[in-house]
Amino acid sequence: MSATTDSARASRVRYRFPPLERRGVIAGWRGGQLASVAAGLVLAVLSIRSRPSLPGVVFAVTIVGGSVALAFWPVAGRTGDQWLPVLVRWAWAGATGRRFQAHPGPAAGSGVIVEDPVRGSGIRPHLSDHHPLDGSTVFDGLHLTSPEDGTGGGDGMAVVIDDRARTVTAVLAVRGHSFALLGPGEQDARVASWARVLASLAREGSAVHRVQWVETCLPDDGRGVRSHLEDHAVLDPGTPAAQSYRALLDECVPVTRRHRVLIAVTVHRGRSARAVRSAGGGLAGATAVLAREVGAVHRALSRVDLLVDGVLGRAALAEVLAGALDRAPTGVGRPEGDASQAVQGAPWPMGTQAHWDSVRTDRAWHAVYWVSEWPRVEVQPDFLGPLLFTPLRRTLSVVMEPVDPVRAARQVAQARTAGLADGELRRRNGFLTSARHTRERESVDDRDVELADGHAQFRYSGYVGVTADSEAELTAACVELEQAAGQSRLEVRRLFGQQDAALLCLLPLGRGLS
Repeated sequence: MSATTDSARASRVRYRFPPLERRGVIAGWRGGQLASVAAGLVLAVLSIRSRPSLPGVVFAVTIVGGSVALAFWPVAGRTGDQWLPVLVRWAWAGATGRRFQAHPGPAAGSGVIVEDPVRGSGIRPHLSDHHPLDGSTVFDGLHLTSPEDGTGGGDGMAVVIDDRARTVTAVLAVRGHSFALLGPGEQDARVASWARVLASLAREGSAVHRVQWVETCLPDDGRGVRSHLEDHAVLDPGTPAAQSYRALLDECVPVTRRHRVLIAVTVHRGRSARAVRSAGGGLAGATAVLAREVGAVHRALSRVDLLVDGVLGRAALAEVLAGALDRAPTGVGRPEGDASQAVQGAPWPMGTQAHWDSVRTDRAWHAVYWVSEWPRVEVQPDFLGPLLFTPLRRTLSVVMEPVDPVRAARQVAQARTAGLADGELRRRNGFLTSARHTRERESVDDRDVELADGHAQFRYSGYVGVTADSEAELTAACVELEQAAGQSRLEVRRLFGQQDAALLCLLPLGRGLS
């Protein structure tokens, strides 16, 4: 992402996002497209050889046309070769009954996480602690631990262990200062400060695998604004002005929302093996490395005028995870903010039912979108305002992976070489070079210049999810969400057939990048 200066407003920094890279094997063709067309040609030749007649030729042409359409005709943003793996997994899940996944905890008892020198870390039966999960849910392999379990690190820091991804993650709660109400200069300064924090994570030898920020809009009963009024009011409660203001707050309760911002820091146990070994090895070593990196991020955020509420402990993190999934461990009527009840059981839902375009967890319905394109025009730092201030119960998650300077330079060199080769192949074979290909080539050149200037490089991906109490309410909320995303100049794509797995990308787990 590069910053430029608008000619009409030279004092305001504007940002331009590069297009999604769609480089292929040959001339921009992906491997799936090549396989589809090649299979169609082979079948066409076999058809003509087996039936050398007019019907055989017609059938062969039909096969070739179908293979080309499968490779290049997009449906809901994907071509046939991209839909094929999704359809196969969806059909297999239906055939094996895995679209409905039940939590085995009530029948299996509970468990604790232990470190086994032979079998590695995992769940072992115990009569206390949280319920385990087996391989029947998408939450399999996710374990919430804390120092009292003997596996946490830092003072009260809770850790989510992801056995599948081989990562450990801790979460920071942060707050801003009314960014939307600041002047242009102050907004630009805040963004530059955040960029400095990110740049520190992309240093050579950094143990941070991924950093993720999650912004969630949640319903609120109005207690927060009433408490703020009581603490800061200067008028007597009996005055007409104070009574009028309280009446206004009472009327706004149905649409009152509160916003929560979390920053998750993830360490990969394999890619940071040297640092983990130096810290003692195993799960304890990985957690110690994570605690060190989280402490560094905490200090960096405090220096850039962000209010850091601290690292989430087990109770707070369990409440966050349970609230995101609308999990009610002790009943549907669990009041918002009751963390003690959230940790009586695992924060994961008791049941998950995947649908083609949504997923249901316990009592809530969710729909997850992938941000397939960020704004293609130059935007200001507050371009996400229409999406962030939409009065929906929704979550915006951006997961970023720092790329160290050496690897970033190698990737840029490979991208430039591939771009030049594709361009020459297109020129020789008469393929048109579209404006998108030109923009992709320019974005690679911009990355090369930015690396030469010392800027940090990140891989990133964004996800947006919306939650409702019923399927009908979810449909209406999805329409509002898509409209708000369009006003923010985002192109979002509903992840059909992958809703249960995509739901994990909205949680502070560091998932969402291949």
